[in-house]
Amino acid sequence: MKSIRAALAAALLSGLCLFAGSAAAQYPDRLVRIVVPYAPGGSTDIAARLVVEGLGRALGTSVIVQNQPGASGNIGAAAVARSAPDGYTLLLVGSGIASAPSMKEVTYDLRRDLAPISRVVGSQFSILVNPALNVHTLQEFLAYAKANAATMSMACPGTLTAAHFALEKFRQAAGLEFQTIQYNGNAPAALAMMSGQPPAGIDAAFSAKSAVASGKLRALAVTGTRRSSSLPGVPTVAESGIPGFEAGFSLVLFAPGATPRPIVERIHQALVATLKDPAMVQKLEAQGYEIIGNSPAEFARELESDIKANEAFIGGLRRAGVVQ
Repeated sequence: MKSIRAALAAALLSGLCLFAGSAAAQYPDRLVRIVVPYAPGGSTDIAARLVVEGLGRALGTSVIVQNQPGASGNIGAAAVARSAPDGYTLLLVGSGIASAPSMKEVTYDLRRDLAPISRVVGSQFSILVNPALNVHTLQEFLAYAKANAATMSMACPGTLTAAHFALEKFRQAAGLEFQTIQYNGNAPAALAMMSGQPPAGIDAAFSAKSAVASGKLRALAVTGTRRSSSLPGVPTVAESGIPGFEAGFSLVLFAPGATPRPIVERIHQALVATLKDPAMVQKLEAQGYEIIGNSPAEFARELESDIKANEAFIGGLRRAGVVQ
């Protein structure tokens, strides 16, 4: 009886492997959907819409972006985690997703339910104020914020996102006290700052570019180790009097966790081809992105390191009462 069961199990496994191999060989034969779990117009949405056209050419099929915002990206991430593992539903999300294992309300297991494909591009943030606020340098802002600590607030595009971590790091490094107002993505946070409520905040340097150029927001500093091509005239936080400060983020690509390895590799190959295209490189760099496009294995190792670092950081925030 045991030998019959073993034979049946082996036959079933063999059949599943053949089915997966056949599906991988035919992939893709229909439209591919990339879920961006933030509101339209934000930094991840901008990157996704630049990349999808080239990715579609490399895959030989149509690729579309679907915005599914909410819960700092975790609603869209959960939807992809529950999707069929066939390569036709992908997730392009900020690197702050590494905080998911530390969040009680998250309904998916990041390590099990999503398959790393690549860290796509990297960039940095900018510290912004409404022009009605009479400050023109980061040092002037620090003085203003300290003098108005009881009422000071800053906008952030999502709880426990990379932007949230950067803003908390900035708070600690600058020795500030302020209320953090969370929004559902970069675009809503920027619109709030433009209205003056709150009068300051953080956003990706490239997605803030147009608002800064039009005078709707004023950029005081960028958070990278060097100035941003999106805001070349804006000094770094380190240049502005907080030595050694650095904070950034990346956009990362996942498939559902059980996606066959050959399909993951096929998507990665197409992504790398897209990121090597000179026209695509020019477009992405013009938006302030740095091209990465690392391998699934490299990204998986980095993701595990990020998860552990975020667990430690979030633990500190919880002990300080910043987050629940």
